[in-house]
Amino acid sequence: MSEQTTFMQWRERAKSEIRQEHPQLRWLLLTAGAVVVLAILVGVVVLLLG
Repeated sequence: MSEQTTFMQWRERAKSEIRQEHPQLRWLLLTAGAVVVLAILVGVVVLLLG
């Protein structure tokens, strides 16, 4: 359980550091994630219709 807690603490610390030091990086990652999801959905639709 201590390993999981350590990981959770590390993740929270990393997220807060990103928020403070690189606020635009968060939006870049969110945008990149949205583009990937849209590309997958378009690919699935093309495969189903093709």
